[in-house]
Amino acid sequence: MKKEFILITGGTGFVGSHLVRKMQKDGYSLLLLTHNKLPDAESSGVKQWQYTGDPNEIKILFQTVKIKGVVHLATCFAPAHSYEQIPQMIASNIELGTLLLDCACNAGVSFFLNIGTYWQHYHGEAYNPVNLYAATKQALEDIAAYYRIISDMKICTLCLNDTYGRGDTRKKIFPLWKELAADPQRTMAMSAGEQIIDILHIEDVVAGIMQLMKMMLINDTRISDNPSFYLSAKEKYSLRKTAEIFENICGKKLNIQWGARPYREREVMHPRCYGKPLPGWESRMSLADGIKEELQDHTYILG
Repeated sequence: MKKEFILITGGTGFVGSHLVRKMQKDGYSLLLLTHNKLPDAESSGVKQWQYTGDPNEIKILFQTVKIKGVVHLATCFAPAHSYEQIPQMIASNIELGTLLLDCACNAGVSFFLNIGTYWQHYHGEAYNPVNLYAATKQALEDIAAYYRIISDMKICTLCLNDTYGRGDTRKKIFPLWKELAADPQRTMAMSAGEQIIDILHIEDVVAGIMQLMKMMLINDTRISDNPSFYLSAKEKYSLRKTAEIFENICGKKLNIQWGARPYREREVMHPRCYGKPLPGWESRMSLADGIKEELQDHTYILG
C-alpha cells in the first residue's frame, strides 16, 4: 500500500511554516507543493513537489503520489492591486486551487481544506469582497462549492482574521512596531486607529487548522452542512488600544502620528467573517502574552 501524504500549499509562508512544523511533530507525512526546492526540507523528512506553473505538473503529482488530504494556504496577496498583478493573482488564487480541487476529486482524496480571509466578507456579508484579492479568494470558494456537490470529498474553507507570532517577516503591524520601538528617532504615520483588530497568535491559528482537518478526516457530522468556518479572537481592541497594550509591554512610547494617513478605501472597521465559528475551538493566547512572547528577545522590554 502506498504511503499517504497530506499535501500542503503555501507551506513556506508564515502560517504554513508553523503548520508544517506542528504537523511534522505530530507524525503526519507531509508533501509540500513549492515553486523552488527547499534545501533543508528533505533532510527533515518533509517531501517536496516542485510546481513551475504547468498544469500537467499537478495532474502528474496526484497520479504519482497517494494524497490523503490537501491544506491549501498558497495565495497572492495585494491590498490594492496594480494591473500588472492581476495575472499572478488569478493564477495563484483561482487557477492553482481549481487544478488541485479537480485532481483531488478525481483521485479520491479524502478532504480539501481551503484557507480564506475575512476580507471576503465586508460588513460580514456573504458576498462583499474588500478588494480584488478578496474577490479571487471568494471565487475559489465558489468553485469549491461545485466540487462539494459533485464529489464525496470533504471540502471546507476556514476563514482567518489577522495573525501574528514569532518568526513573522511580513510587513505586519507588530513587526513594524518592534522596529519603531527600537529606534526612538523614527516616526510612523498611521490612520486615526479606530478600526477594530481581530488578531490571533499563530499557535491558536495552527490549532484551529488542525482541528478542522481532523474533523474532516473522521467525517465529523458538524461539518456536513457547513462548508465555511472561521476563527476569531476573544479579545478585540481598536488599533489605538492595541498600540497602548504594545507600549505597556515593551516599555517604550511608539512615535505614531495618529490620523496622518487616511483610512483605506473600504477600510474594514469591524472585521466579521461569514459562516460559523469553528466548533470546539477558542483562542488561548491572550494578546498581552502573545506580544510578550514575540518581544522577549529584545532588550527594550520591561523586566
